[in-house]
Amino acid sequence: MRNAFLIVSALAISTSMFAQEEKDFQDWMKTTGATAGSLRKNLEAKNGEAAAGDAKKLQDVFTQVHDFWMKKKIDNATKFASNAQNGFKEVGELATAGKFDEASATLKATMAHCGGCHNAYREKAADGSWKIKYD
Repeated sequence: MRNAFLIVSALAISTSMFAQEEKDFQDWMKTTGATAGSLRKNLEAKNGEAAAGDAKKLQDVFTQVHDFWMKKKIDNATKFASNAQNGFKEVGELATAGKFDEASATLKATMAHCGGCHNAYREKAADGSWKIKYD
């Protein structure tokens, strides 16, 4: 009886942790959309400091996204996240240096990594929301 309780408890805890990880992931994606929009506007306005701040925030988010996919052992998604992380770092460096055209071009290339991951690991649910696809 005690073993059955321990197994049920372990399953409940792991299910709860899995649900929290997915919620965190969804929150990161929401942050990403808004921050990428802000970054684009700041680059157009040639506001290097604000653009670099946005790029740093995105770099930090993709550090978490990378770790999420690494835990799931999904190498391709981990690579997309790593490429995005590195791309946002470069965007920030270029914005800080006042190279706004180069930063904008790098942002566009970096966003392609986001799109690649979305195409491979996101699917639309029946209710119109998006959910993570793990295969």
